[in-house]
Amino acid sequence: MKGERSRKGIGDGMTSEQRLRELPKAIIKWYKIKKGSKAACIVSQQGNSRWIAEALEEQEIETKRIPLAAIDGKQPVEKEQGEDPGREILSSDGIDCREHCDVVIAVDVLEYAQNATEVLRCARSLLKPDGKLVLAADNRLGIRYFCGDQDAFTGKNYDSIENYRHLQPWEYKNMTGRAYSRAEIIRCLENAGFSRHRFFSVFPRISNPQILLAEDYKPNEALDIRVFPEYNNPDTVFLLEEELYPALMENGLLYSMANGFFIECPLESDFTSVNQVTLSGERGREHAMATILHRKGVVKKRALYPEGERKLLQLLDNHQYLSEHGIRMIDMHLKEASLVMSYVSGIPATDYFRNLLQEDKGIFLSQMDVFWDTILHSSEQVQSKEDLGVILKRGYLDLVSLNCFYFNGEFLFYDQELYLENVPARAIMLRTIEFIYKFHDQLDGILPRNILLERYGILKNRGLYERWIDHFLNELRGDRELLDYFQNGRREYDTVLKNRERLNYSKEEYDRIFKDIFRHIKGRKLYLFGSGTYAQRFRERYGEAYPITGYLDNDKTRWGIMIDGVAVSAPAILEEMNQEDYKVMICIKNYMPVVRQLRQNRIFNFSVYEPETR
Repeated sequence: MKGERSRKGIGDGMTSEQRLRELPKAIIKWYKIKKGSKAACIVSQQGNSRWIAEALEEQEIETKRIPLAAIDGKQPVEKEQGEDPGREILSSDGIDCREHCDVVIAVDVLEYAQNATEVLRCARSLLKPDGKLVLAADNRLGIRYFCGDQDAFTGKNYDSIENYRHLQPWEYKNMTGRAYSRAEIIRCLENAGFSRHRFFSVFPRISNPQILLAEDYKPNEALDIRVFPEYNNPDTVFLLEEELYPALMENGLLYSMANGFFIECPLESDFTSVNQVTLSGERGREHAMATILHRKGVVKKRALYPEGERKLLQLLDNHQYLSEHGIRMIDMHLKEASLVMSYVSGIPATDYFRNLLQEDKGIFLSQMDVFWDTILHSSEQVQSKEDLGVILKRGYLDLVSLNCFYFNGEFLFYDQELYLENVPARAIMLRTIEFIYKFHDQLDGILPRNILLERYGILKNRGLYERWIDHFLNELRGDRELLDYFQNGRREYDTVLKNRERLNYSKEEYDRIFKDIFRHIKGRKLYLFGSGTYAQRFRERYGEAYPITGYLDNDKTRWGIMIDGVAVSAPAILEEMNQEDYKVMICIKNYMPVVRQLRQNRIFNFSVYEPETR
């Protein structure tokens, strides 16, 4: 890759282990705690709570670590005469609760408590009359569990959804913790004396938060291209979680089915004015940011670490550069170590393009041309290479629909954090096309994406442009440093499809159709259903071992033709034969309609050939 990065990148000198330790800290680093505040952080031996305490200390907040074991299940003693009636005193373990705290933090703690209500009651006893509790916890009814993820504490599917009712006594005894639902957490809070609470939905999980949404706020953008789901065991997942977000939002389920919760519980003071938080804690100390949307229409972007504060200056520099090249940018200014922007009520450009394509294909293409022209003029053009098209001196690969609004008839951009030098403009356009079509395969039926790729000259060298994108994303996110983490926590698309496919069959049937495909073939005539590429590949690989009697095809125009001396026939010929005499091998990419067809005709001795697995 010949492009150069514009600034020092992800290489911040941290090991992979250090990067992993930093991930959970983002859940608290965005939250504003006043200078001079005294904090108590409840810390469990399990989970990530000790890193939360470390995050508070890094922010120079006077923090007292309270071991969970010291307060879990403890009964408060009687209040001393004259003591604040809303405050109780712990009876043991040397914790002096007379030293009031401004805030108590309990992140990844509730799950490990033997008595969650008592732990919260003890947390309340630590607070000043105007103090607040900040709590974050997993949700046992999180959407990831409905998509097939395994429970973190049992290693099995659906245990948390069923509230652990079907565990054997020995299994329950061996559990180190358990998750709670939103209603259960509210009940614990209110029984502990926290009558005021405001929930934020957390995705994909509290140990690596990417987005937080306040329960009384509806985001002005789709979440499917903002969130990268993570799992305890991605190998068991059978649904694409992010495809469900729009329907959950529309039906009021997104908040009760969030994968985790961040909860603010002030005793007297106001709730935070924040409605939405977007976090990038996985990017390393220099690049980790929090983008915070406040109720009054103000958006603030700030670094999660001191090392990232110069990144704000880089953002301002990029903003000015693009503005000077005629790119419409959201106004921003630097104030108190934050970039401050006005909230824009426009349509997210990705949603705009998706809707436009379904309404008017002609206008869609003309607007895509406008977007393409915007990219072409975003920087000076250096000497062009014929095969790669226009080369931009500064290639802002985030100059895409994801970071853009359609507002007052114009495209309005934001969040241009990084550029690479000498980048093909087509690589940037490819990203926008991929965002538009991602999880919306039905759009291919209206206008195949390859037509767009051809229109902008991308199709020929698509693989090369994808390499530019991969290089950029690694510069921005540092994926290589967390490769093992992502492989362990993020699902593979093909695995999801395979898992979902299994749900349509019993185990015996699945094994016969997809795994042991040569079962019941010996001594029988073999017919290949399909006469195209898959059938040809089957014959090249297995033709000598399993001679082919004939081809079957639903396409009438192919009936009667000969392929290497073997005839193509109508599937109806099977109706005249004894099923004990033949075996059908389906050799078609979209095999489900054929499976249904054979089943409807009560033909059951068939299997599916998948070239990529054999």
